Amino acid sequence: MAWVPNSQFEDDLVDMEPDFNFVHGQMAYDIRKQGELWPRPKSTYEYLKSREKRNSEPENLHGSRGGSGRDIRESLQLMENIQKIAGTRPLGEHATMKDWEDDSTNELEALAMMRHFGMMSMAIDSLHVQPEVKPPEGPIQIITNGRKQFPLITDPEFFKPRKIPRKKN
Repeated sequence: MAWVPNSQFEDDLVDMEPDFNFVHGQMAYDIRKQGELWPRPKSTYEYLKSREKRNSEPENLHGSRGGSGRDIRESLQLMENIQKIAGTRPLGEHATMKDWEDDSTNELEALAMMRHFGMMSMAIDSLHVQPEVKPPEGPIQIITNGRKQFPLITDPEFFKPRKIPRKKN
């Protein structure tokens, strides 16, 4: 059977201090919390709109703080790599904004990229050639993995069940 209180602790506490009523304090707190969720006055929305407009003006004047120069530099490096793959620019020459606006070599560069990335991995450098794995010699070999060593058993006879010798009484 569950425990049932034999007194009304909260009521007794409130009755002990008539001038300091905890119930009214909790009700006031609930009303204040509920007031925060009520819709804001129209002037608040107007203020937020004007603040957004005011904050966007310096961005339009000076550009974004992220650094458009960095974006342009990265774009030109990408353009340079594409031109190197397609062979549309002599080696060693850097890409310029003029190349960025030039549409005459788009098709040639697109085909070259499809051929280039279609035949090899997307990595900048090609993968290293893997050494050929030689077949194991003998029935048991010791394989090392870092510091650990373990046997590699390649003999099929090793795994065939054998007769278990029994002791004779």
